Amino acid sequence: MRLRADWLSRVLTVPYVPVLGPAHPDLCTPEMFIDVFTEVLTASRTGVALPFDKDRRWSPTKDDTVLMDEIVHRPDHTIIPVVTRRGGGTVKTYFYGDSPDLDALRAATRRCCTTYAAAHGRVMWFSTNPTGHANQTRVLVKDFNHPAPEPTTDPAVTELDDCDRDVAATFADFAAAMADHGFEFLHNRRDAGHQDGPILVTQAGGRVVGAIGPLTIISDRSGRRMLLPQYFGVLPGQRGHGHGRALWRAVERWSVHHRAHYQLLQTRVDGASDRLFLSEGLRPLGYASTVHA
Repeated sequence: MRLRADWLSRVLTVPYVPVLGPAHPDLCTPEMFIDVFTEVLTASRTGVALPFDKDRRWSPTKDDTVLMDEIVHRPDHTIIPVVTRRGGGTVKTYFYGDSPDLDALRAATRRCCTTYAAAHGRVMWFSTNPTGHANQTRVLVKDFNHPAPEPTTDPAVTELDDCDRDVAATFADFAAAMADHGFEFLHNRRDAGHQDGPILVTQAGGRVVGAIGPLTIISDRSGRRMLLPQYFGVLPGQRGHGHGRALWRAVERWSVHHRAHYQLLQTRVDGASDRLFLSEGLRPLGYASTVHA
């Protein structure tokens, strides 16, 4: 199926590409969306991750397949289902357009789950205004084209590898406590010898209490340097003491120093990271909502 730029221009309200995720708004015109989507299709046939895919840092292969026969492309909406085989298989249906019929989309996704032997199904749609949906994230962009902010005086931020040995050893306990933020996965990769990029930490009482990382830059499709999303978290008992802001400003300084052009992020609406990033001047691009099928 060939996508039409004139139809996409009416519904591509949030720069978000199936399989790849958020894109910089300057690089996600309807015409470029079609070009990138064509490359996504080619990659899904070969199983090789695209060079500008953020997940490439974890693996050079990718098992997401666009379900071409299930695509719906009309003047007022476009529906693109994708199946991945991880964790028993998941069909994710991307809807672009106004006022999605969630009952119909969920039913179609469940049918795809049966057809393609996937255990799970989800529907994702996009909007320029908050809908109040429980599973809604805000898509944000940070352009690193301004002077880096001054560091906070307290707490101090250091690279994990530069910490005293006893402090660095507490990262394992931090990672276990923050497993739902991805740090246990990251700690296990470090233990296995993977070098994914620096991890910045704050400490209190001789232990790691906040962290953000790994810091990794890749070139996007246009050649611009893109800082990839990081795992980011502060222990519950240490929140409200400036650890999160200190870590984020350290990331900004690191990014400017390493000539990154921008970063794209998704945050849970009105969550701690969301409030922090908005207060730090990140630019909202819209909203993505998800429901289980």
